[in-house]
Amino acid sequence: MSESTNSPLLLDKMAERFRYFAGKIYADRSPLYTNLALRVAEDPELLRLAASAQEKAALPNLFFAAVHLLLLKGEHHQLAAFYPSLNNSSQHYDYVYPYFRSFVLKHAGQIREIMMTHSVQTNEVGRCAVLVPAFELVAAQTKRQPLTMIEIGSSAGLTLLWDHYHYRYGEGLECGESRSPVKIDCSLRGEKHPPIPGQLPKVASRIGIDLAPIDVNDAENVQWLRALVWPDNQKRARQLEPAIRLVKQAPPRIITGNALDLIPDLVEEVPDTAPLCIYHSFTLTLASKEPREKLHSLLTTASKKRDLFLVSMEWIANSETPLLGLAKFNYGVRTESILARCHSHGEWLEWMNDPAD
Repeated sequence: MSESTNSPLLLDKMAERFRYFAGKIYADRSPLYTNLALRVAEDPELLRLAASAQEKAALPNLFFAAVHLLLLKGEHHQLAAFYPSLNNSSQHYDYVYPYFRSFVLKHAGQIREIMMTHSVQTNEVGRCAVLVPAFELVAAQTKRQPLTMIEIGSSAGLTLLWDHYHYRYGEGLECGESRSPVKIDCSLRGEKHPPIPGQLPKVASRIGIDLAPIDVNDAENVQWLRALVWPDNQKRARQLEPAIRLVKQAPPRIITGNALDLIPDLVEEVPDTAPLCIYHSFTLTLASKEPREKLHSLLTTASKKRDLFLVSMEWIANSETPLLGLAKFNYGVRTESILARCHSHGEWLEWMNDPAD
């Protein structure tokens, strides 16, 4: 049950959520949102407004995206001068908060409405650069047969089309569709090199699952996806636009529903001899332990009839960075390994496994 937005305990919890995002999620990634989140954490009036959507996941992202959406829709205010997404330049973020606060209080009703009717469903195309080496490992273990792909938490389907993009990993390492309008750069860290494929694994079929898929043919939905991209992350915004165009040209099949309900039947439909790869990125990061365990249990049961793989890119508790994982389910037994540390939006990758592992 929701707590009253006037509850001091709730406001303390809200403040902690904004401080957490400032220190862990936005730090080194968004100077604008780092600054705003720290100031909101000290502002009871704005915390009360944010608390109206207290049940929502990634609440600071949702709150800031609601503000960003109104600015993208053309609400005139001096705050826009601080948003690089609106003017391709930025002013000193040290001075932004009074303008931000003024805008939020002026549009409090609209912001509350947006938060209550929308969810954080960032389709981060850059994450595909992290997923590709894991898919290459799956292909190598399945005699390079075309893969059947099932994605959990597909949103608009942008990460379902990972094999339609071109990737650059630095040091001359490239792969993917060289003529693709979507160019994704990912720098490599550490001494171990990930298994970057010469040719991307082939895809036999792909299907996505999402509780509320985003239709990219709906202009309002597309604008919401843009609003979810942090205003000072222009590289991410530049990757989003051509990816949306590709999805419009070749829309993947996305089923509405809960993956835990749908996975058993979807797995049953895949021929036993077809390599099956299920994957998710930042879908279960905010979920409790229970759905994660239930998913693993379902896949363990399914693997008594057939082999399957699970690729995950999630930020799990107590980890300093997101982690890329690969699990193989074979005869009811799960074998799991952590492949890499990575950036939450795919900016860099630090491989930890030997490719032969």
